[in-house]
Amino acid sequence: MVIKENPKQLISLNNALIAIVAITVAAFIPTFSNSYVFWDDPEYILHNPLMTASLKEVFTTPYLSNYHPLTILVYTLEHHLWSSNLLGYHCVSLFLHICNSLLVFFFIYYLLNKKNILIPLGTALLFSIHPMHVESVAWASELKDVLYSFFFLGALVCYVLYMQNNRQLKYLFYAFTLFLLSLISKGQAVTLPLCFLLVDYFLNRKLSYKILLDKIPFFALSVIFGLLAIKFQGPEEIHNNSEYFQRFLWGGYGLSLYLYKFILPIHLSGLYPYPLNPDRSMPTFVYIIPIFTTTLLIFLFWFFRKNKFVLFGLLFFLANIFTLLKFIPVGDAIVADRYSYIPYIGLFFVVAYGFHKLLNNPKYKASKNAIRYGGIAIILLLSSLTWARVSVWKDTFSFWGDAIKKNATYWRPYYCIGQEYYDHDNFPQAVQYFTGAIKNDRFCPPLVYMWRGVTYMEQLHNVDSALVDFKKVLDFPNKQDPSQIQGRLNLGLAYYRKNMFDSALKVYSELITMDPQQPTAYFQRGLVYQYSKTPQPELALADYSKAIEMNPNYTMAYLNRGSLYVDLLNKYDLAIADFNKTSELDPTNTDAIVNKGIAYYRKGDFDEALRIYNSAPGNLNDHGKIFYLKALSYAGKKDYANAIQNAETAQKMGLGIDPSILQQWKSK
Repeated sequence: MVIKENPKQLISLNNALIAIVAITVAAFIPTFSNSYVFWDDPEYILHNPLMTASLKEVFTTPYLSNYHPLTILVYTLEHHLWSSNLLGYHCVSLFLHICNSLLVFFFIYYLLNKKNILIPLGTALLFSIHPMHVESVAWASELKDVLYSFFFLGALVCYVLYMQNNRQLKYLFYAFTLFLLSLISKGQAVTLPLCFLLVDYFLNRKLSYKILLDKIPFFALSVIFGLLAIKFQGPEEIHNNSEYFQRFLWGGYGLSLYLYKFILPIHLSGLYPYPLNPDRSMPTFVYIIPIFTTTLLIFLFWFFRKNKFVLFGLLFFLANIFTLLKFIPVGDAIVADRYSYIPYIGLFFVVAYGFHKLLNNPKYKASKNAIRYGGIAIILLLSSLTWARVSVWKDTFSFWGDAIKKNATYWRPYYCIGQEYYDHDNFPQAVQYFTGAIKNDRFCPPLVYMWRGVTYMEQLHNVDSALVDFKKVLDFPNKQDPSQIQGRLNLGLAYYRKNMFDSALKVYSELITMDPQQPTAYFQRGLVYQYSKTPQPELALADYSKAIEMNPNYTMAYLNRGSLYVDLLNKYDLAIADFNKTSELDPTNTDAIVNKGIAYYRKGDFDEALRIYNSAPGNLNDHGKIFYLKALSYAGKKDYANAIQNAETAQKMGLGIDPSILQQWKSK
């Protein structure tokens, strides 16, 4: 089938490219005022440890269960350029999206051998402004999506040029290089070799050994990075006992949603939970919809079996979406807007081709203007929907508030808003949203109880309510859940805060039996041994030392072991060594400075104690404690005049001092 462009309707190449850029920028203008969203943004942008890691660490360490070292390097560069200013991150993502839209144009333009501009223009415009693509662009943490796609589409363009230019090997080399860059940006790029096969089909290249030969390196890379993705992802199945038919239904239902959202991109959300009945069983419609969708696709393939344009588009969509369908139910979302970024190109191509055929059909010659205006209206409508959707990504409250409107019975949006309020020191509101998650979703995970308990204990000083939440965490059946460890650590700490030392010791001992490789458990049990009503210093020392052995950089373990040496064991040199190590690990730790001075004072080295106190930061807000310690050191030197002066300064700063001590010094 040959596509010809009517010269009278021909839009110039430059005008087509300008239109793509202008319309894309216009649709995404709200992204320039967007902030960050509590959904991977803190981990990727604000507190990403790999930004300061060595190049070797970046390329050998998965992050958040993903292997994407090139993405991490780009984040590192962005961090150096504009730190935590989100405007820079959004500008980069939008720039890459514009580049990707232009690459989509050139991919289709070269695929059609430069004989048509309308189809590549329509495909690229739909790609650039479809609301389902907003998540990939407006979410700063989804840089990996637009970045991998940039190299993925570049490789596709190179492969088409390879085919259109007598298979010159330089283009295949370019494609291979870009493919590798795409894979180290995001593992989703593994489907590229399948796209090459579809290009071969479209360009009438018959299936043969030669077709597969030039793709062997590409398939080899796909297998390697596919295995890496499986290894690092560590899928967390929510239905481990799902039968194969049920898995087919989950995948088919997800496919149905992608097709539906393609046609009607409304009621979009940041999260699409699995549709489950109250008893966690599949609803009836999950059985029906996939069968209907499968039947529809079979019909379309049969009806258009001789139309390679439609078949190419449908196969391109299926080849790229297939690995993202939840045939094995993992995570807590059955679909995600961002997963449509590359797959939808196939469907956009079919729509653009259909529009071109309609516009050039002699039967509709009298309605050409109406068809044109209809196409323009669709572009304007999609642009307005995209504008509105970009605005939803303004900040955490806007984004997750919208998710609650779309699905008020799922826990995660409440939890994320609660976390945002926690970060803004609005702890009552944080508790309110954590409670909302628990009330609205009876399958709410232990993580929410954990954070509500932490907020009660650490911020609202309501240890009794915290105890209830931490006990609830331990009631969950999955003992392999990481929350079971943290829940016991927090429960033990709550008992410690309530002076229920026996209960605390029982919890910590159970935890150490469950997981002997938890240095925090040893450290916190050491606190109980040290500060209980009947201190057991030797047991506390053993636990602090064990925690340090397991984690040589455990700052608080050194600090508390040093305090133990001073307060209960009278081993001042060992205490000083621990306080020095604390300061080495954390130079801002003022407790180490104060306690080291106390160790020298107890040792009788008053001059060294005074030197340390005098070197303490001037802005140390200790309500006069430093001045009182200096007073004690001066008194130790029998310099009672300076002792009285420093003690009176401490009193003025609000520290209560026994009047008899001052009177004693004055009498001397």
